Amino acid sequence: MFSKQVKKVRIILNYSQDKLAQSLGVSFATINRWENSKNEPSKLAQKLFYDFCENNFIDVEELKKL
Repeated sequence: MFSKQVKKVRIILNYSQDKLAQSLGVSFATINRWENSKNEPSKLAQKLFYDFCENNFIDVEELKKL
């Protein structure tokens, strides 16, 4: 579930929702909605998120198991 993935990445990196939003170039509200399952990201946004994870040495395949 994508919401769990977002939260896990924030915990691993010790990021606030705001800091993650800034890092991804999206709004705080977007991260908040993703994390609280209020909406799902587009395919492009998911790719941006997974690319960000890889660049920060987070195993995307393990993350996708959540």
